[in-house]
Amino acid sequence: MERAKAWFGYDSLAFFGRVNASISHELKNVMAIISETAGLLEDLSDMVSTGSHVPPDMLKSCTASIMEEIQRGFAVIRQMNRFAHSVDTPAESVNLMDILNLVIGLCGYVSFSGKISLQPCENVTPVALTCPFLLQAIVYQSLLHTFRNAGSDAEITISVKARDDTTWRITFSGFTIGEFKVFPDGVTQTMAASIGVTIRSDTTADRLELDVPMRIESRPDIEEKGVLEPLPDLR
Repeated sequence: MERAKAWFGYDSLAFFGRVNASISHELKNVMAIISETAGLLEDLSDMVSTGSHVPPDMLKSCTASIMEEIQRGFAVIRQMNRFAHSVDTPAESVNLMDILNLVIGLCGYVSFSGKISLQPCENVTPVALTCPFLLQAIVYQSLLHTFRNAGSDAEITISVKARDDTTWRITFSGFTIGEFKVFPDGVTQTMAASIGVTIRSDTTADRLELDVPMRIESRPDIEEKGVLEPLPDLR
C-alpha cells in the first residue's frame, strides 16, 4: 500500500496531465462545432431580417446540432469528473467493469485509438480492493500500447474473469494487425508492481493479460518476483 501511495508523484501527474489534455481537446472540438453552428444561425437570422426565405428545416437542423454537441460535452465532463475523483482515495473497493468503461471512454479521445468491445463479466461482479487511479493508468497504457502496435483499425476485445480465488484476469485480445511488442515500459511496470498487478504478454497470440489482486494485500509474492511474465506457448 505504501508503494502505491508513493506513486502519487511526478509520473502520476504526467499521466493525469496527458489524459486531461486529451479531454480538453475533445471539449475544444465540441465548442468549435457549437461556435460554427451558432455562426450559421446568425447568418440565417440576417437572411430572415432582409426578407429572404429560410427553410424552417435549416433552423431545426442547426438547433439540433447544437443540442447534440451540448449533450456530448456533458458526457465528456462527466467522464472528466469521474477520472478526476479517482485520486480522492489511494485504495478502495471498485468494480473493474466501471474502471474499464471509464478508461475505454478516455481512450476514445486519442486520435489513433480503434474499436473496443467490453464483454460482460457473467454471474459475478468483479470487485477489487485496489488503487483506482494507478489501475486506470495501467489499463490506459495497455490499450494505447496495443493500438500503437495494432493500428487504429484494430478491434480489441476486453474480458474479465476470475483467475483463481484471489485474482481477477483482464484479457485484451482480438487484434491481429501489426507486430505486438514487449510491454510494459519501466514506469508502467513499477506502477503495476506497486499494486500487485501482473502484466503478461503473448507475442504469438497478440494477447495481453492483467492479473489484478482482489485485495491489494493478497499477492505479496508479485512484488518480490516482478510483474513481467511471458504466457506459455499455446500452439
